[in-house]
Amino acid sequence: MKLVFIVVDQALEPDLSGVFQELDIEHWTSWSNVHGAGRTGTKRGSPIWPGLNTLYLALLPPERVQPLVDRLLQVRDSFPKRPGLKVFSLEAEALT
Repeated sequence: MKLVFIVVDQALEPDLSGVFQELDIEHWTSWSNVHGAGRTGTKRGSPIWPGLNTLYLALLPPERVQPLVDRLLQVRDSFPKRPGLKVFSLEAEALT
């Protein structure tokens, strides 16, 4: 199994929910109002550092990871100014 971490600009939350439905990913967890800094800038939800991120976590079979990444990139690239998006995948084992 793969543990997939998706860090995305909070503005994309509705789009990600749609992607999960489209790809029949039923089980996932999200954390909203996540602060961070990356290629698209610093996000702290303040007047000086506006914007926030959302972090999604999903446990998927390896063959389902690349279709998810491909679809997320399509969503990201559909915006005139690319919002922040980073995807990480790690080997994982569900213990319960």
